[in-house]
Amino acid sequence: MHAAKRSYGAGRRRGAARRRWQFAVVGVALIALAGAGCASSPGGGSSGGKVTITELDYFTTGGANQAVIWWNKKFEQEHPGVTVQREVVPYADLITKVLLDASAGDLPNIVMIDNPDVPEVASTGQLRPVGNLPGFTTQGYYQGDMNECEYKGIYYCYPIGTDTVGIFYNKQMFAAAHLSPPATWAQLASDAKALTKNGVYGIAFDATGDEQSTWQLEPYLWSNGASLTKVNSPQSVQALQLWTEMVNDGSASKSVLQWGQDPDVTQQFLNKEAAMIEDGPWIFPELNAAGWKYNQQYGIVPIPVRILGQKLIVPLGGETWDLGNSGNAEQQKLAWDWILGQQSPSVMLYTSLLHYYLPAKPAVAAEELKQGPSYAVFATETAHARPRTTEYGASYPKVSEAIWTAIQSAITGTASPPAALNQAQSTISAVPEVSGS
Repeated sequence: MHAAKRSYGAGRRRGAARRRWQFAVVGVALIALAGAGCASSPGGGSSGGKVTITELDYFTTGGANQAVIWWNKKFEQEHPGVTVQREVVPYADLITKVLLDASAGDLPNIVMIDNPDVPEVASTGQLRPVGNLPGFTTQGYYQGDMNECEYKGIYYCYPIGTDTVGIFYNKQMFAAAHLSPPATWAQLASDAKALTKNGVYGIAFDATGDEQSTWQLEPYLWSNGASLTKVNSPQSVQALQLWTEMVNDGSASKSVLQWGQDPDVTQQFLNKEAAMIEDGPWIFPELNAAGWKYNQQYGIVPIPVRILGQKLIVPLGGETWDLGNSGNAEQQKLAWDWILGQQSPSVMLYTSLLHYYLPAKPAVAAEELKQGPSYAVFATETAHARPRTTEYGASYPKVSEAIWTAIQSAITGTASPPAALNQAQSTISAVPEVSGS
């Protein structure tokens, strides 16, 4: 998820972590479209009536890779003489490459950026604003998805899709214990404790030393009324205490300190070594491959709130398509046409299914839900989801690192939750907020 332990990422996601496994959904026709373009210098070019535009992403495998292959081929077919020259790099290398290219003023015409990274890249001045381009609109999208594309009042992208986290639970284990899936923190802790036996932990989550753990804790913070601007508030302390106490009483393994949300946490669930996990729709391919069916072997519920009636606020994961401030006028127009074309409902639905995303438009998401209810919880959560960069913009990575450092300190017992979050706050207090910028 991170290059050299960068303190932010997908979500997941990334973001969460964005890992795409072998897909088992729409379109055997995609097989015939296999093969991506080779890397070339950013900016593209034209000669002899032919035009090349460049595109960079990190979708190296599975359905996400096939979705980009499919769209590039379709775009080329619809634009004779145009070649989309694709470069694919590993997730951990993407943001480093993007920032290096930006510093050299040499971004590709089209660049994929993980949503919490958009402000940082936009702050370089090397992304083209899209809000004034023909066809751009914010209407018909989840508000949070468009908010994540905004930096200092200017829009820079369209979301590729969206995701977030929920609680996956083993239906057989819950039935055997005569338990209901949790809706509150108290029920979560109680269920986890009751289900911990015979080598099975009640719950597994991600408390690693990176953005994945911050992203997984944020629903508990925000839904409890906490803010990233004051992470040592009583509401924040209550959230971190919940996690810490579940580890301390043995309901969760101390290995959560090393378990990434995918594949580690996912495998705990598939191996029936965890009765519940916090994870997202990117794990559907693994569950499908193992023969697990939604509402048979497993169910999904929203992240519990501390008190019934609190509004659940989750962080948004997913990536975005952005325009590099590069190329000639013809290339810039084609690059925008490439992004704009993916906003049609039919293309968005098709590619979202391949990505295991929730579409960024509620109307298209409703069509996806007709193909199966497994995304229903994520659709409900996304209606009130929040971009992680809302409060700190390009400085979010510093804030995230302070939080995941506090998570690790509290769970290892190095510091109590209040002390760990006080230390985090001392770091965050020096970070400028976005408000008023």
